[in-house]
Amino acid sequence: MLKRYFLIAVLLMLTFVSLYAVGDTEKASSGSSIDWFELLIVVGYLVGVFILLPMIIYTNLKGKLFEPASGNQDEIQIIEGLSEEERNNRAALILEAVEEQLTSFQSEDGENMVTIANGKQAKFMRNGLNYINKKLSPTNQDLISRVNEFAGVYEDRTRRAFTGSNWIILCSLAVGVLFILSAGGLKTFIFLHFFGLLFYILSSRTTFYGIQKRMELFGGGSNFVSSIMSALFLGKATKYYIKESGHSWKRDWESEGQMAIFGLIFLIVVAMILGFFSAFLGVINFVINYSTSFILPFKAREDWFEKEINQI
Repeated sequence: MLKRYFLIAVLLMLTFVSLYAVGDTEKASSGSSIDWFELLIVVGYLVGVFILLPMIIYTNLKGKLFEPASGNQDEIQIIEGLSEEERNNRAALILEAVEEQLTSFQSEDGENMVTIANGKQAKFMRNGLNYINKKLSPTNQDLISRVNEFAGVYEDRTRRAFTGSNWIILCSLAVGVLFILSAGGLKTFIFLHFFGLLFYILSSRTTFYGIQKRMELFGGGSNFVSSIMSALFLGKATKYYIKESGHSWKRDWESEGQMAIFGLIFLIVVAMILGFFSAFLGVINFVINYSTSFILPFKAREDWFEKEINQI
């Protein structure tokens, strides 16, 4: 039921955005162009803040593995009617299925190992280990050791680190301060803007397997926005020279001053744009960092084992 409500909410939001775009299209047909800037801002705030931000917060809260020794014994509900041997056998099947889902690699010592390389694998491992700890509680020490080993892999690979741009955060804060100073009737939008900034920060937290994949694809390069901002600052270090009579050279301070002023103005414009687009950039980050690993606040399926393991 909750899943149905979630889909309805997404459809309503997309319908709103579509109607907004249609309205702008009608304006365009009457002689004015579509305000894409405003449209992207609306998409960022509405989709990002009202739909994706709660999903990210819930995913970060519920993404950790259940630990039997954590004191949450009320969550352990061992399946009735299964003997100790049957529970151990079922746990072994799940661990085999989890291992088959993982990505193989060779360690520096030449040992064959497995690890998490994407969000789908992470979710499958999390569901499998939680099912074992909550529903089966195996007694075989070899199985318990494998569960603990997989749990260590999961905790290590799903740790998240901020990979966003500090520039975007500063620019967004600056835009928020400008709104506060000239608030008028924009007080509600101020709160929406800062929630959009929070959404950007949380959506920019990338898992370690995600970071590794980016390093392999881009050779360890920084994110696109950071590269742009670095290029802008590198431009400030450019030195200009002019040739005097006698073939001597001297610094052209006038040209450097003009370029510095031009660069500063351009930087301010870019900063304002980035500040307004923080929520929309958060939507892009969500697609990159959470689209395959987010968790919805729906009741866990009781037939997970039958659906995911027995059919393998």
